[in-house]
Amino acid sequence: LFNRGNLRMGERVLVHAAGSGVGTAAVQLAHHAGAFVFGTAGSAEKLAGAAALGMDVGINYHDQDFAEIVKEHTSGVGVDVLIDFIGAPYWNKNIASMAVLGRLVEVGLMGGSKVEVELGQLMGKRLQVTGTGLRGRSLEEKLAVTAQFKRHVLPHLASGSMKPVVDRSFPLEEVADAHRYMETNANFGKIILTID
Repeated sequence: LFNRGNLRMGERVLVHAAGSGVGTAAVQLAHHAGAFVFGTAGSAEKLAGAAALGMDVGINYHDQDFAEIVKEHTSGVGVDVLIDFIGAPYWNKNIASMAVLGRLVEVGLMGGSKVEVELGQLMGKRLQVTGTGLRGRSLEEKLAVTAQFKRHVLPHLASGSMKPVVDRSFPLEEVADAHRYMETNANFGKIILTID
């Protein structure tokens, strides 16, 4: 959101999967940064939960076109930052949702990774597209990310202005049940495994 997306106060951001564990954190962080927050989720309950965390406009991806809703609410301008967990199926609508000089951050590829890119769209809007993740990073990069977390996120957690969202906890012995629950996509926030 900040490291790759360079989100600034007053900008507009679209967070896909706003009801997921990472999505709920992104909504809260963007809200606390003074951004106008759009979010997508697959149920009215998840959208209501994300709204309670600071999301300004919720979009149900089952029956609403997020690119059209973004255009309507921004007078056709689009969002400055877009956080995407889905990948390929959202690519064209993501690009259509972006403002000139927008930053698209690919965090996950749950829907697939192969797309055909119309480079003219990227060039015309002068977009930045970047991917992120911790797995392939060096120790130095991971330490830098940890330092940023301590500086920018821990103060919100310590003050209570931002809270981790936990949907359900399962004992480690019930990991199969936790996985089955995750596959239902019914959770809002994180699913936690506990060790006694």
